[in-house]
Amino acid sequence: MHGIMTSSAGRGCPAAPGASSLLDGRIFFINRDCDENRRQAFERELAKANVTAERIPAVNGLAVPDDLRPYFFSGSALHGGLRPGEVGCYASHLKAMQMVAARDLSFAVVLEDDAVLPPDFEAAVAEVLAALPASWDIVLLYGTPTRAFKTIANLSGQHGKLVRYSRVPSGAVAYLINSRGARKFLTPRKVDWPIDTDFRRPWVFNLEIFGALPQIVSHSGELTSAILELGGRARQRRGIPLPKPGNWTGNPLHSPTGIFYNITKLGLRSWLRCLVLNTFARIGRVAGTLKSQALGVETAAAKSAPSAKGAIAQ
Repeated sequence: MHGIMTSSAGRGCPAAPGASSLLDGRIFFINRDCDENRRQAFERELAKANVTAERIPAVNGLAVPDDLRPYFFSGSALHGGLRPGEVGCYASHLKAMQMVAARDLSFAVVLEDDAVLPPDFEAAVAEVLAALPASWDIVLLYGTPTRAFKTIANLSGQHGKLVRYSRVPSGAVAYLINSRGARKFLTPRKVDWPIDTDFRRPWVFNLEIFGALPQIVSHSGELTSAILELGGRARQRRGIPLPKPGNWTGNPLHSPTGIFYNITKLGLRSWLRCLVLNTFARIGRVAGTLKSQALGVETAAAKSAPSAKGAIAQ
């Protein structure tokens, strides 16, 4: 049957006749042992897409495996300001990448257990793979950019296009990764940021990162986030009073290295185009905010002022 294999068992159930040949043994999904309802929901997603996935038992909060502790701890103390849920999420993705690197996979799909798959998931992944340059490391299958991008290739039908971002969108719900990209991301270091923020800083890891637009995989809004359940997200992202390593945020313009990376990967002409588009979009957002605030002030003033009828009566 299509469904789940658990990596901790060392082997999984064989795929049924007619199972995907392209994605067999190449789909991994992250799920905590305590989240049985999420596992069952994801089984339905796998059946809908007619694929089989290997389950990776997720790290629950600060219960980080010994081999991954150096990323998050200095001795017995937690390094940095991440919350327990953010640590567990990051460590879970590192476990998935360890598996991709150990098996030396030319590509693999990593999914979180609240991902929603389309029925033509395999065909969409196949088309993305066919359009990728040989240098690719990661392709985001989830996430809609809020900044300008450069089209790398047009895909057929509803699958849209393959893009390179001027600023990588947030989210690690679903992505393609190869063993080279996994090894780059597994470089020994201290983790200062959540996993999706580090995806937004590809220059730190020398990653070749692309995206599918529109997103191929969506996100279920019906399931409670494990990160929120374990204390939410750390809000102090800029490392005040001192910047964090690499840059202050996921914005490449906040780092000279990020600027150089974007110019190199996008090309000077496309980088300038994206810069102009992003600047005008930012101006538009600021103008919209100011307008909304002004309307709010006017509305408040109108509510507090006596009506004409009331004034006559007085």
